[in-house]
Amino acid sequence: MKIPNPARVALPFTLPAGTELHRLHDVDYPGASFNPCKGEPTRFAPLFDGVTCIPTFYAATTFDGAAYETIFRGIPDPYAGIPRASLDDRGASLIVPRRDLTLVPLFTPELVGWGLEAATVFSSNASSYVPCRGLALQAWRDNPAADGLIWSSVRDSSAQAMLIFEGRAEASDFELHSIREVRAEPALLDEIADAGRRAGFTIIR
Repeated sequence: MKIPNPARVALPFTLPAGTELHRLHDVDYPGASFNPCKGEPTRFAPLFDGVTCIPTFYAATTFDGAAYETIFRGIPDPYAGIPRASLDDRGASLIVPRRDLTLVPLFTPELVGWGLEAATVFSSNASSYVPCRGLALQAWRDNPAADGLIWSSVRDSSAQAMLIFEGRAEASDFELHSIREVRAEPALLDEIADAGRRAGFTIIR
């Protein structure tokens, strides 16, 4: 995948203040905590400007969208099983931006404008993650007013997903409505299982 240079957008996307955002995250990064480039690499993170980490966090406009962008993103086949123990370090947060967020859209028109195919950018093959992180970094560099990126969830097209950049946005820009942990609240595990059943995924207890 060729990284566009520049990756500038003429019409950024505005996410209105007050929009409920769902996160399914490592318990070490609850609420609007930014991940300081630790953990397993994903499509758009970690990001480094040279050797300097750009902390980020993922969120989605629905609970199921957050589940499919995190817990279920790497499962290729229907009827796959997910070990219950692998979810013990997971938490769920509901946060709300206190101000409008300015986001770089990675929707089909913007990708076409950069000469990219959505199927390539959002390929399920993990080999696409390195150039996708290059795209995210270029978008960060070329859109200095942007708080993050937004796209249509790959696994759940009814939701929008986003990556928020620390430094452009801060944890204080978000109001925390709730934090829950799988190991403390069985109901949260049930909600994750219900989301997975939409695609035939099961939690092996």
